[in-house]
Amino acid sequence: MTSHDDHRAEEGPPVESVHGAAAPQHPVPPVEGAEDGWEGLSPLSVWASAVIASLFLVPAAVVGTIVLVVVGLSWWALAPLPATLAFVGVMTYLDMVRLRAVRYQVTAERMEMRSGVIAKAYRSIPRERVRTVDVAAPLHTRIFGLCSVTVGTGESAGSGGGDQLKLEYVTAEQGERLRRELLRRTAPSTGSVGAGGSENGSEEVPDDEETELARLNPRWFAYAPATSATFGIGLGVIAALLGINAQSGGHGWRWISEQANLPSAEEMSGFVMGQLLLVVPGLLLALLVSGVAVLLLVAVETWWDYRLVREPDGTVRLRRGLLTSVSLSVEGRRLNGVVLHEPFVLRSVGGASVRAVATGLSAGDAEKTEAKSRLSPAMPGKRARELGADLMNEPTSALDVPLARHPRAALRRRFTRAAVCSLVGVALAGGLAWLHQVATQAWWDALRSAEEQFIPFPLATPTVEATPGWGWFAAALLFAVAAFWFALGSYRGLGHGLHPRYLVVRKGMASRDTVTLERAAVIGWRITRSPFQRRLGLADVAATTASGEGMYTALDVGLGQGLGWADEAVPKLLAPFLVRTGGDGERSESGTSVLP
Repeated sequence: MTSHDDHRAEEGPPVESVHGAAAPQHPVPPVEGAEDGWEGLSPLSVWASAVIASLFLVPAAVVGTIVLVVVGLSWWALAPLPATLAFVGVMTYLDMVRLRAVRYQVTAERMEMRSGVIAKAYRSIPRERVRTVDVAAPLHTRIFGLCSVTVGTGESAGSGGGDQLKLEYVTAEQGERLRRELLRRTAPSTGSVGAGGSENGSEEVPDDEETELARLNPRWFAYAPATSATFGIGLGVIAALLGINAQSGGHGWRWISEQANLPSAEEMSGFVMGQLLLVVPGLLLALLVSGVAVLLLVAVETWWDYRLVREPDGTVRLRRGLLTSVSLSVEGRRLNGVVLHEPFVLRSVGGASVRAVATGLSAGDAEKTEAKSRLSPAMPGKRARELGADLMNEPTSALDVPLARHPRAALRRRFTRAAVCSLVGVALAGGLAWLHQVATQAWWDALRSAEEQFIPFPLATPTVEATPGWGWFAAALLFAVAAFWFALGSYRGLGHGLHPRYLVVRKGMASRDTVTLERAAVIGWRITRSPFQRRLGLADVAATTASGEGMYTALDVGLGQGLGWADEAVPKLLAPFLVRTGGDGERSESGTSVLP
């Protein structure tokens, strides 16, 4: 178990960087060769880039040559191919210069890298600051046996890349050796991690000593389309086509209609409006099928050959990918919990996925950090809970502890929001119904003309025109039912609890997350109360940590209840700011204390 000291900010900068002519803080060996402990990138990376560039540019140059000959520009036809070959040659030369300028080494205390042709740069990371080592092998480099290695410190990104070192590209053997050595807390006595192998004093750990936590089951791909984006992907394709047609002023659709001898826009519009009960389900089915196909392809490319293991030193390693092979390693003592992620659609079919709460996974923005923390594809909920328990490595799973219910005031707060939204919906419906009554034929003709600029044959305007006045209020009623249903589900999703080693927080309706966070990883508490929460006796109690998102919040919890939970989770951390109460008072609800 980690202690509070493991999560405090360490003294000194996590990454040291020196640019230009200034001398680095530590003596740097010369870079002339690997005999001085410095290693270089793989020379194959230059030829890999040249081959890939040639595969794309040379055929394009050949096509350009043919086109110029056909249009009669014979002299110009001599230019594309030589120009392309010259461009590839220049880029290859520049890659060779860059290759010679980049050198790295791993010593007993630091990882260092020198780069730059004109502006020289020296960067180093203390080895005890290394949190993750990410090994990626895109298809075009995997053919040549190459990979990129990203060494992360877990510090905040966005500082000009100062939070990580990236090597593009080294051999697969070098990448694996770097990963093992940098995540091993017992540093080698001498030498660099490179082609030297056993010269650095480390022993290779056989793969058969790994503990397998999860391996891909092809049946899990059935959960990939269980997302709210399934219809959105099909709608996106349609929107893109409509946008292209609008940019061309409708000429694209007219050309297709003439070539395919399609009926006129008026005839097709009349058919669709007459067969609305058949067209709408057919369109929805087409959107569903296209979304399912795209999501399945993305899931196969992302999670193919998925395997999650725990190595003998406690490091958790994730391997996945079809076209781009990805290997992510997280040091065991930096894994401070897991997140059971259950979006509504996935939860409705009994699925879930697992994410990591760990230091070192920050990637600059929330979306990239979330993607990097994923430890599993969508899978059956029961299997996801088992995987979460295996990752926490405890006799009893923190995901199974009973969660305390939040006060009924939290439900009233959500019902109030739903009521406000419903009233807004009714007011909007009334306004639309009034406009519908006063609209003249000239208005409808103008709307139909505007719609034709985007859609080959207008459908929305005739549909709205034919809608009865009470239809708007029916839509508002359905919206109100959905709002109250969402409010009830959101309240039922609230919960918090304690495990001997972890604290647990659950929240969310559209995207429900159950977070388990190691109690020793909590470095502070944040209590926030809006005016509405103060009136209802509620508060948001957030645990701050150096792991994951940095803050995990129990929403709309009773003030005494939340403070008692926080005080019990991490004794003495919140105690100086609490006032113990006697008698009934606040103690009647939580049995603990309240803020002064």
